[in-house]
Amino acid sequence: MPATTPLRTLRPESRERGCLLLSPTGDGASEAEEALGRRLLDILAGAGDVSSSSPELLVPADDRPVAEALSPARANGLRTLELPPDATVLEVGCGHGALTRYLGERCAVVDALEPLLPRAEVARARTGDLPSVEVFVGNLDQVPARPAYDVVVVMDAFESVGGGSADREPYVAFLRHCRTVLEDGGALVLGWSNPVGVKYLAGAPDERTLRPFDSLEGYALGARARTFPRRTVEGMLVEAGFARHEVLGAFPDVVMPRVLMSDALFGESDQLATGLPRFPSPDRSGPRLQLADEGLAWATLVAAGVGREFVNGFLVLASAGEGPSLWPRDRRAALLVADRQPEFAVRGEVCEEGGTLRIRRAPLYPERAGAGTQHAGVRHTPAEVEPIAAGRELLQVLLEEPQRRPELLRRWAAMVPDGDWAPVDLLPHNLILSDDDELLPFDQEWSIEGYDRDSVLLRGLFLTAVQLAFRTRPERLRPSTTVGELVGVLATEIGLGTDEELIARFCAHESAFQAVVNTTHPTESERREHSTADLRALFERPLAIVRGGDRFDVQWDRARRDIDGLYAAFRESAESHQEAVAALRAAADETERALAESREEAAALRARRPAAVARRLVKAALVRARLLRRA
Repeated sequence: MPATTPLRTLRPESRERGCLLLSPTGDGASEAEEALGRRLLDILAGAGDVSSSSPELLVPADDRPVAEALSPARANGLRTLELPPDATVLEVGCGHGALTRYLGERCAVVDALEPLLPRAEVARARTGDLPSVEVFVGNLDQVPARPAYDVVVVMDAFESVGGGSADREPYVAFLRHCRTVLEDGGALVLGWSNPVGVKYLAGAPDERTLRPFDSLEGYALGARARTFPRRTVEGMLVEAGFARHEVLGAFPDVVMPRVLMSDALFGESDQLATGLPRFPSPDRSGPRLQLADEGLAWATLVAAGVGREFVNGFLVLASAGEGPSLWPRDRRAALLVADRQPEFAVRGEVCEEGGTLRIRRAPLYPERAGAGTQHAGVRHTPAEVEPIAAGRELLQVLLEEPQRRPELLRRWAAMVPDGDWAPVDLLPHNLILSDDDELLPFDQEWSIEGYDRDSVLLRGLFLTAVQLAFRTRPERLRPSTTVGELVGVLATEIGLGTDEELIARFCAHESAFQAVVNTTHPTESERREHSTADLRALFERPLAIVRGGDRFDVQWDRARRDIDGLYAAFRESAESHQEAVAALRAAADETERALAESREEAAALRARRPAAVARRLVKAALVRARLLRRA
């Protein structure tokens, strides 16, 4: 394997901020981009560990751009691939270096290319201790068009290639250049978002324009970047010279995927294709209109046999000639549980073995495996191999057959043992109702010492209430309107009393557990404190808010009722005002008549009586007309 590449032999004109410039200018970044770069550099400078699985970089940042730039989950898509350790890699559009860092740890040589200098500087800072990595400021067309790389990675950068143009040629030319710099048998790893992804169908705003439905409408109002449907990109790949390719569907998106699914999975297991993604997908560019329910829409698309066309993101593995696949043929899906402390993060693979689907699990970060054994009272023992049980998820049965809910929940409660070590994953959302009506547990990872049985039961009911709120419209769960109310109803159905003492005990157990596992705050004590507050708040949360808020039709009905109420109040006020005006006018007319009569009477008196008598009479008349108060 050569220690250099044609790109490294170009003798770039200068080095700036640690990066090699492929042209005299390599910038054009906005002030906001510069400011973000400085903040990320400060964080990296203060971190002792900047590796791709660094727990220091899991500490929540003060806003979303910082958190997403540093998150180890950015490399999730690559973690599912079988990248050769001796590979020479070109990464196009490396951004702030989250993927670059992983590639540098995994592969022999990495050339990272980024057009914006502030981003490239961060990528260089994140990979400064890796001699195999070089960061360049420039574009793909500045890379010598000669075969030199075993892998080319383009993740979340393809959309910007044509500057928002709908013309295919810039994108085909880009892919053709990628094909040209690949060695025979090399692979292109191309990730992009699906313009008809289910989250966009459900009303999520487009990340490029911040407008809902823009990608569905072909960016009718214009955009600086655009994305394309699967068939369009597949055609571009063929036109660019890639004879073979494999498409993986990504959820919640291709930027930080949690699930990758092959086409084969959709043909073999609707159960898994429907159940592996979590919904709703996070909205990275702002809140969405609550239109169709994303999870329910996804289940319908899968049942209709068109799910693979409506995944939220695509990861394509395109081959330049004959070579080993980066995605094993027997693998149907990959599931990455990364929202934990690194030693507890897990990678699962759904594999086909002799006509049977099984899930294989391993540490997501092998270099940190075993570190969790130091936590007293917490055992993390996920099954290395587990068959996929055929049937329906218990939660879905509870929704589809509500009349069976008490019976099924009581059967679950009878399965929960009473012992020193509690199986806290033995919960309704981890049960399958088999075709022969048997409850089968799956995904049993955790045992916690001292977590008493009633608290485990309450944990199951609490998480069931939350999951039911996520999975369906709140109208179906009435009369309950909050999580706590629904927990109370479910507890009554299994005969569990939910007094304040039990709720407090459950919150104490659960916050202690979450303090060991989650990544929400820097220290365990902070995580425990915030977890307790979050649990208490979630008990009070309306079911509609759990799933993102009331749907648009509900909001519209409410707004229409409010508008109708305002119109009714306005009409009532107008009618009352008209009545008051009429009364005033009648009083004024009466006053004018009385005054006229008084004037006539006064004139007559002046002509017939002495002046003093006339004044008294006039005064009396004015009093009668209420124009003068009686003395």
